[in-house]
Amino acid sequence: MRDLPLIVWLALAVVIAVAHRWLPDANWLMLHLVLLGALTHAIVVWSFHFAQTLLRAPASEAEATLHNRRLGLLTAGAAAVLIGVPTTLWPLTLVGGALVAVAVGWHGLTLWRMLRRALPARFRVTIRYYLGAAASLLVGVGFGVTLAFGWEDPWHGRLLVAHALANVLGWVGLTLTGTLLTLWPTMLRTRMDDV
Repeated sequence: MRDLPLIVWLALAVVIAVAHRWLPDANWLMLHLVLLGALTHAIVVWSFHFAQTLLRAPASEAEATLHNRRLGLLTAGAAAVLIGVPTTLWPLTLVGGALVAVAVGWHGLTLWRMLRRALPARFRVTIRYYLGAAASLLVGVGFGVTLAFGWEDPWHGRLLVAHALANVLGWVGLTLTGTLLTLWPTMLRTRMDDV
């Protein structure tokens, strides 16, 4: 369950890119196939993996099974959103957004529990960035589902900016920043300051 959905999301984005002239909302669909589908899946997979490694807390078989269930929930939610928005089926979008929020909230809770039970580790600050990123996505999902309801200007523009900022700067930005805090000193072969 780890890599297959990522490949499917990216393949669908390529198909939509080729056929975009004949599809309604193709730009929205391409953007969300990559960001909501592929990138969100990758963030959930790799932040869990990095948390296990950095905290020296390998997942048990039961935890790995729960992680796969979270990924399934995330994939189902993203698929519902990607069908619901272009077809203007707001209830489907709402259900999809709720599934994405539950999956990422569950992921954040799992990371928080790992952080609480782990012994002190030099790179535990990275996990705090992942927690902030998960919280940002929950806010961004709320804005996105509200935006899909269909608002007139000026609310449409305001919700769009809030949705984009929470997801791009919060979810993606905090994840990248936290990961770079760990990887940059490693790549430079320097010692990271104790936090």
